[in-house]
Formats: sequence, structure tokens, C-alpha cells
Amino acid sequence: MRKNLATIAVLGVTGAAAVAGGTVVLAQGGDQPAARNVAAVAGTENTKVRKNSPCAAGRYSKYKKLVRTEKAWPNKPGWRVSGWGPHTQLQLSKGIEVSNSVNGTFGVSNETVSATVGFDVTKTTSTTISYTAELKKKAHYTLRAGTVHKVYVFNVYEKHGKLVGHKPGTAYCQWDGKPGTYVGTGTAKQFWTLDYRLTKGRKA
Repeated sequence: MRKNLATIAVLGVTGAAAVAGGTVVLAQGGDQPAARNVAAVAGTENTKVRKNSPCAAGRYSKYKKLVRTEKAWPNKPGWRVSGWGPHTQLQLSKGIEVSNSVNGTFGVSNETVSATVGFDVTKTTSTTISYTAELKKKAHYTLRAGTVHKVYVFNVYEKHGKLVGHKPGTAYCQWDGKPGTYVGTGTAKQFWTLDYRLTKGRKA
């Protein structure tokens, strides 16, 4: 059996293993791709495949926590307008698109992170900036529109296992069934609403 097994390079970033001229299968669930031929994947550290050798069996995300709300005030046309009072108005009206975002997935797919945090981290929302402010005093005013995002954190873990011979030229990384080891913490932002502020003074 050992003579027929290919050379393997374990890629720590994604938890996948690359085999020169063969296929590696990540077994036992988790955030992992289907079996595929990975002969074209470059490896930097080659070792002989041995039965029961330790291996990485895939990464997954788990837990979420709302840590803050975050506001941003774009300084561009359609998002701000200035003028003098009194007895006048400032008005904003503009169609916009605002996106969710994610940082620090550590190789876990966006789909998996989305399932963990409870919203699509790649979603873009179409909405409209719409606000009118009455200027009641003799002063210079600035009306601004901003975005508000809810910011969540989530953890990423890596499962471990042992290599199991499958057939000539292939090997399984079989998950040992134990909880994964902590890899890192990522951040996901969900668009919540728009906000507006009216300030006096030229430095608004």
C-alpha cells in the first residue's frame, strides 16, 4: 500500500492537502470541498504519505457576537450639502448601494461565515438617501448622510485527523471527531440603516 501512495503536501492555510499526481479527500464534514485532483496545486514541503500521520481536516467558523455599531460619513456628492440660514432648507436625495463585508475568514468560505453570523456577508442593499432640514438661524449649516453597520465577530477553528489510505494515488484526512483548535477571530459587518446629521459651522 505505501509504495502506491503519492507524495503529499499539507497546506495549513485552508486545511486541505495537495498530492502530486493524485487526489486528497477531506473526510467527515465541515467546511471543505469535494474530492478533487490537485496535481496542479503547488506544494512547498513534501513528505511521504504514511498511514495515521497527523493532518488538517478542514476549517469552520463558529459563534458570533455583536460588538458595536459603526457609522461612516462619506465625503462625496450626494452624501453632504451645505448652505446658509435662516428661512431656507438643505435637502439630500440620492439612490445608493451599501454592502455587507467580512474580514479575517482564515480560509473559511463566505457561505460558511454567512451561516454562522446569520446574514449574507456579500449582500449589497439598494436604498435611498432622503432628508430635508430646515435652517432656522443665521448660520452656515452642513447636512450629511451616513451609513450604520452592525459589527459582529466570529471564531475560526481547524479540525485535525489522521491520514488513511484510500486507493493507489489518494489518501483521506479522516477527522478525529474532536473539537477543532482555535485559528483566529474574524469580523463581519451588516448594513443596518442610514443616519443624518445637521451641524453649524464651515468645518462640519
